[in-house]
Amino acid sequence: MIIFIYGADTFRSRRFRQELKNKFRREVDPESGSLSVIDGQTATLKEIGEKINTGSLFVKKRLVVIENIFKNKKEKIFAELADYLKKYSGGEDNVLIFRDEELDTREKPLKSAAKKLFSFLAKQPYAQKFDPLNDGQLKSFLKKELESYGKEIDASAAALLIDLVGNDLWTISKELKKLADYAENKITTEEVRKMVVGAFNENIFGLTDALSARNKKLALDLLANQYAAGSSDEYLITMLIRQFKILRQIRAAIDNQLNPAEISAQVKLHPFVVKKGIAQAKNFSDEALKNYLNRLIHLDFLNKTGQGDIKTELTLLISGL
Repeated sequence: MIIFIYGADTFRSRRFRQELKNKFRREVDPESGSLSVIDGQTATLKEIGEKINTGSLFVKKRLVVIENIFKNKKEKIFAELADYLKKYSGGEDNVLIFRDEELDTREKPLKSAAKKLFSFLAKQPYAQKFDPLNDGQLKSFLKKELESYGKEIDASAAALLIDLVGNDLWTISKELKKLADYAENKITTEEVRKMVVGAFNENIFGLTDALSARNKKLALDLLANQYAAGSSDEYLITMLIRQFKILRQIRAAIDNQLNPAEISAQVKLHPFVVKKGIAQAKNFSDEALKNYLNRLIHLDFLNKTGQGDIKTELTLLISGL
């Protein structure tokens, strides 16, 4: 069985992937001896084949997750893998999950070999694309997430939260948990203003201000303060990735000579977020923002797959300024 999960909404795609892994552990292999996660960015066909054909002596079925295969720099992997999968006869004994982000866009079209592999995977019966949610879907997502905490949110508070955060479900989920812990029953607009706006200002803008100013000492102090306050690796990485993505969008808009109102409309973010972002984006080149973002995305992969000491890695990233 081949499962292809992809799309710009990495929160829901990763949640779905995690649900599949949990189901495999629960129903097939509690010890996870036959479960493997491969970094597709550096994988070879030999490595993938070995993981598929090697597992626990006590469990016949295997689950192999290949993350971000389309970010692999060696283009021959795409043709090799396409041929391998077309001949693949693992049937129901093995489950192969390919998970990638948004693919084959107008801005970043896939090359010929990669496009053939993408077309093959996208035609699989269990292929699923996760597009960003629209406003109506976001509101339904908020409601469902809060139900798991036994809380509600009023309509104006939900609209403000979406206005501030956009459709980044990684950030929304973290903010919802924080709001659910704080609110007694129904989350109000005032609580969103107090908890969410304050978080952006203190947690992220302060840290990215220090990064843009190349102030290593202050950035390291702010990072230490966040850990001391109980922030998790996942939360910090998610917030930093989101911020650097925003800064790249704003940097491009500035280069295109858009004014703040036009930038706010284009990136679909609250003027408060855009105003702070403009001041920061001017301190970075697009290449520097891309470099930070790529390094953070790699840390995100390590964190999601249980590899590496993320606190140490973030400290090294800042120390290398």
